[in-house]
Amino acid sequence: MGKLDDLFIKAKDLAGMAGNKAQEMAELTKLRLQAAQLRSDLDANYLKMGEIVYELKKANTENEDLIGMCIAEIDAQHKELDELNQRINDLKNEVKCPECMASNPKEALYCSRCGALLTRPVETAGLTVVPGGKDETPEAEEDVVETVETVEVVSQPESEGND
Repeated sequence: MGKLDDLFIKAKDLAGMAGNKAQEMAELTKLRLQAAQLRSDLDANYLKMGEIVYELKKANTENEDLIGMCIAEIDAQHKELDELNQRINDLKNEVKCPECMASNPKEALYCSRCGALLTRPVETAGLTVVPGGKDETPEAEEDVVETVETVEVVSQPESEGND
């Protein structure tokens, strides 16, 4: 009877993994649709801003406030699109190259297309460390003189009582 129980347990685990994968794919599809809609909205806002600038130039007038509002709206949409794309990359376990925008595995240190260093901020002891970069914390202590070239996270400490 032990082999039959093992078979049921393995079947249950397999079904659970398939369900998790299906849920991930549904979430990924949802995020991709949101990103496509946001890109469509961005295109419409660019078109609207172009029409506004055209009409203002044609009338030989200026309205910096109106143009500023259009720019602020477009910037907010770009930020939202970047956040959506980051969530998509997180679900796909990928990171985008800052140079050529190619997708790379999260574990990669260098881009597989152009060879650029894939910089990813790493949180350590309240400091934001970027591989090859400098400390970005404004109140950094004076005795820290070297920059971090490579950061390897071996394990993350588990939070105690914060669950």
